[in-house]
Amino acid sequence: MNATLIAACQMFLVPTTLLFGALGVANTRGLKLLICLLGVATSGLWIYLIWYWGTLSIMDRRVALGLSGLYALAWVFTLLVQVKNMAAPGYDRR
Repeated sequence: MNATLIAACQMFLVPTTLLFGALGVANTRGLKLLICLLGVATSGLWIYLIWYWGTLSIMDRRVALGLSGLYALAWVFTLLVQVKNMAAPGYDRR
């Protein structure tokens, strides 16, 4: 793999993983929603970077898009769950 690509993926992998940890310890609905929005935005930027990277081989592009897409799907799913929980009547934040 391209060493620059590895560094770029690490640059996004670390914050998205830390945001998952932050989501677990957040104790208010608003904070959880904000963390989910940050996670979606970070993984979206990661996909954007890989998608428009001009000098990647096909294999490197597919692997990087797969990894970033996996995180993006996880964050979108988590965001949808948070929005559903916020809209649900009688939702308890615990």
